[in-house]
Amino acid sequence: MGMILVVLYLLGCAVCGIMGRNTAWGFLGHFFLSIVITPIGDLFIQLAGRPSREIREKINKL
Repeated sequence: MGMILVVLYLLGCAVCGIMGRNTAWGFLGHFFLSIVITPIGDLFIQLAGRPSREIREKINKL
């Protein structure tokens, strides 16, 4: 039972990393951050964070 919870937690962390890959911190930054402060906490940080430089440049060109 404990191993299943660890796998589910790491899966949630991976999902946070995938969702944060287009931000300034990237996949690894959000993956490790979600391990430290839980995936829910990382989702709040992603909401307040800024997009990557490439995305910001695309937005500015519009």
